[in-house]
Order: sequence, then structure tokens, then C-alpha cells
Amino acid sequence: MNGFSKAQKIAISARDLGCIIHGAGGDCVGDLLHHHRKGRGHGGVKSRNRVANGLLVCSRWNTLVEAMPDLATQARKNGWKLRTDHEIDTLPVWIPKLGRFVYLDDNGHYLDMSHTIITSQEAA
Repeated sequence: MNGFSKAQKIAISARDLGCIIHGAGGDCVGDLLHHHRKGRGHGGVKSRNRVANGLLVCSRWNTLVEAMPDLATQARKNGWKLRTDHEIDTLPVWIPKLGRFVYLDDNGHYLDMSHTIITSQEAA
């Protein structure tokens, strides 16, 4: 178990509709996982189990981002991975299918840079 509740996993999956990195029909390898942008650490910081901290990614990317420094650097630039001193709510995330940076909220929405909900039509 990675810490997200069943309801949180459903919200993340419904928002992202496939691997956030590769897209629904992209170069994914393996199962889809609910990835913490800001890691929970060894003690499992429960306050980080938030929809706004989650992304749906393929298991191969999730493994490689931990093993490859260059990929981890790219992931930090794109907001897919956050350092422990970064705040979840203040750093946007690059969503390739939208072609832009957005914020994530705990209700399962993408928010534009003005913190307005991006409609499902815009996200399609």
C-alpha cells in the first residue's frame, strides 16, 4: 500500500486518465501506480497522502525516476517530483496532454495559474 486511500486513488485516476508522463496510449510499461510528488519518507508522513500530491504514472517511469539522476532532475523541473522543502500547493506540475503547467487540488481538479478549475473539455 502506498498511502493513498481508495477514494484518493479514484480521484487521481479520474483526473489523470492514464500515465501523466506518457499519456493514456503512450510509452508506458507496466502497471499504473499512484505516485507521490513529494515523497512520504521512511516514516510515511500521512499528511502527504493528498490528491494534490498524487500523479498516475507507469511503474517503469516510477522505478527509473528513483534510479536515474537526469530523469529525477527533469521530474523536479516538471513538478512530478518535489524536494522535501517544497510545498505541494505552491508548485505547479507540467501536464503533457494539456501542454502547460497547472496546480492540482485535493478535489481531483487541474487548476490554471489563476487557480481556476480547468474544465473536462479543456483537459480532453
